[in-house]
Amino acid sequence: MLNQDNTPLNIITIGKAFKLLTKDKVYADFESNEFYEVASVSKIVKIPKILILKYYVKLPYKRVAASRANILKRDQYCCQYCGIELCDKTATVDHIVPRCKGGGSTWVNLVAACKDCNLHKGNRTPKEAKMELKTKPKEPSYGFLFDHILVTFRKTKNA
Repeated sequence: MLNQDNTPLNIITIGKAFKLLTKDKVYADFESNEFYEVASVSKIVKIPKILILKYYVKLPYKRVAASRANILKRDQYCCQYCGIELCDKTATVDHIVPRCKGGGSTWVNLVAACKDCNLHKGNRTPKEAKMELKTKPKEPSYGFLFDHILVTFRKTKNA
């Protein structure tokens, strides 16, 4: 579901989408082929995959949790030390400044790393381990979570 200005708001269930449509609170583009078909006893209802609110909803600033999954998404499943591509099984999350040296579990202190680089670095800073980061980590915006979903949606749409 998108806000009136087309910024992503949330991912909603088909049931919630149906309620919003019947209460005439959202715009829907039925001309595109991007919809779900839900069968009831008497008819088939088409529910669009993307809905736009008819009114603007002002939201407070939201922060994205610095979870393992979100760190890997931010770093695009790429080791930030050697640059190799990672998968869920080979990926680890490394504290740039180790926790034993006062480093926290924050966006700017966590990076995706392969197992080999993480073991080589150990409880040292990258400088002490003579390793260099490919990119400086930063905290993403709240929309970052939706960007990944929208890119995936567009890829499946164009396939």
